[in-house]
Amino acid sequence: MPSESRKIAILTGPDTYLDHVGVLSQILQIPLIVTEEETYLSAKEFYPGLDVHYREMADLSLHFLAENFDVIFQSGKFWNIELKALIELLYRKTLRFVFCPHGNSDKGFSLTNHTPQDLSLVYGEHMLSLLKNTGALDLISQTCATGNYRLPFYTKHKEFYDGLAKKRLGNKLNATRKTILYAPTWQDGENPSSFFSSCEKIIGALEGDYNLIIKLHPFLEQFHPAETFAVLSQFEDRQGTIFLTKFPAIYPILSLSDIYIGDFSSIGYDFLAFDKPLFFLGDVSKKTTPGYFLHECGIQIPQEENLDLKAFLLTTLSECENAYRAKRKEIYEYAFGKKKNFEVLREEIFNCLDSDIVVKPKESLGFTKNIN
Repeated sequence: MPSESRKIAILTGPDTYLDHVGVLSQILQIPLIVTEEETYLSAKEFYPGLDVHYREMADLSLHFLAENFDVIFQSGKFWNIELKALIELLYRKTLRFVFCPHGNSDKGFSLTNHTPQDLSLVYGEHMLSLLKNTGALDLISQTCATGNYRLPFYTKHKEFYDGLAKKRLGNKLNATRKTILYAPTWQDGENPSSFFSSCEKIIGALEGDYNLIIKLHPFLEQFHPAETFAVLSQFEDRQGTIFLTKFPAIYPILSLSDIYIGDFSSIGYDFLAFDKPLFFLGDVSKKTTPGYFLHECGIQIPQEENLDLKAFLLTTLSECENAYRAKRKEIYEYAFGKKKNFEVLREEIFNCLDSDIVVKPKESLGFTKNIN
């Protein structure tokens, strides 16, 4: 495929994916199509340098895709298996599909249902190991390691993104208090969300002493609207407790947070870059499959009915901050590998697409980690 092939990124998921496929599109200097008007407006606000276009799903016909593009970057795992063969059959054209991950998470170590992929991007050794251990790598024709491109993107535009965060949160944060970010995952088939069992307890125990930013996973609202609204309606007007939605850029929020509380959300891996304390909810002891590395980087909150969470944080915060520093660095490097400048990243991804050689890397990316 010639290097001047027509490339496009397409986003049909929630606007939080803008912080992944949207950022990548801007780095790769390719256009992005979004299929939701709210996502388009969010892209214009949060990623002003992005070449973004709004089209309804009905406009993305097989004919439109085959006629206009040679490479499609996307974050939906079914694009390749559902569209590639059809386009080859109907239009005698090989359309390349590039899967873009939307977070680095420990969720997935027990999953075995995977779909074939053409070119799959991976952040680093952690994600590659996950693909190996679950058998997914056998279904992927080619992989390309990207490193953590979202952090240097934020750093490059730090003044802009910090300004957006200040505009949204500034008058709601007490400058004399530490800020806790609570980032629960959604209620999927593998790991239960801590949101419904723990959110009210966290607010009740901590809101008088900390700023609380609660970053809602978009699927909580989408798949559990009634239960989620029931929690939000109780606390959304409380001073010092902020339910953060429609804010896809996560790194400015991580930057102003002092402490992280989460369960299995990929945001925890992003937070490692700031070398700050992490606390975890959820019962990891019942997990039978190894690989929950993020939980090695902080302290598990005991599952006790009458736990005094405020006292627990106060007595363990110093240990969490200092004793896990080396582990946070180790796991961050394991998850994301070495930083790549944008020119190198762009060249490596496009070289993968230019190559006619199918590469299935069975060896590591250079970072050693024992995985059973």
